[in-house]
Amino acid sequence: MQVRLLMIPVLLALLALSACEEKPQLAGPQGEKGEQGPPGAAGPAGPAGPSGTVIRFVDGECRQACTVACEANERILSTHAINPGGTFVFEDDGRATFRPQRQGVAVKVVVACAPKVSN
Repeated sequence: MQVRLLMIPVLLALLALSACEEKPQLAGPQGEKGEQGPPGAAGPAGPAGPSGTVIRFVDGECRQACTVACEANERILSTHAINPGGTFVFEDDGRATFRPQRQGVAVKVVVACAPKVSN
């Protein structure tokens, strides 16, 4: 009998706590959009961009002797002839002549150019 008497206050406490939940409020219809406000203050300056060396690639196709070159402010970093290959003759640090192994066969030529470093 004492257990039943203790259960009644516990059940009443649970019932009272369950009634304490927050009820959602119903919203009315949305109003008209207002005017745009004034612009805000300028933000802080962003971080500096990368300051490394930029390498530019130039590619083309040669079927016979051809000249490959970088811009006047660049130098040749590397040259490649892809399938079947050939020979590069460097005229100066920014220009080379490519002679394919076989005349009339298309050879892909790739030149990597880097900015000249001033002394």
